[in-house]
Amino acid sequence: MADSHGDPEAIDNGALYLKDKGCTALYHLGDICDSTRWKSADDCVAQVRNHGIVAVKGNNDHTLAVNARGRSNGGIRRTTVAFLENLPLCLSVGSARLVHSRPYVRQLGLSAMIGVMGNREAGKFFRETPHGLLFRGHSHKPEMISSEEKEIRFSPLAVGQIVELSGHRPCIVTCGALTSGLVMLWEPGNDRLKCHSFA
Repeated sequence: MADSHGDPEAIDNGALYLKDKGCTALYHLGDICDSTRWKSADDCVAQVRNHGIVAVKGNNDHTLAVNARGRSNGGIRRTTVAFLENLPLCLSVGSARLVHSRPYVRQLGLSAMIGVMGNREAGKFFRETPHGLLFRGHSHKPEMISSEEKEIRFSPLAVGQIVELSGHRPCIVTCGALTSGLVMLWEPGNDRLKCHSFA
């Protein structure tokens, strides 16, 4: 799941939906909160914690935490700010890497949380990780980027669509946004994924 943008109900609904589908591990790919909706930050982080969701930091999470840090009364609990500040920019889960936008944390630092995943960025990931799998958020639309016959292909993913990943490695998967009622279900044991709508 990704991009809840300050909507705690979307986090709760997405997590409950995935748990109902048998998911035992839940991941949020950033922008849990929204820098323009700071009043919901405590509730959003509470939902992430209550559901045991492991998360990476998104650009809105970073901006919100930076803006709240140092204010005597920022309107956000210190524990929420600390949670957001301590989120990693990248996680490895089995054979996959999880990021908010781009995986080049060493080169880009915090800028890895923003920007597009275009031909150049995808090509670099494919060259560096020829059997890699990258899950990302940020762009809000479910999509798979793959390299077939040395050509980079961008393919939208529809709700209900199942993708057998074994025939598409390396690939980059954009999960879609919780704000649109979208989640992605990855079955590592079967090496496939499916785009779902809980709305």
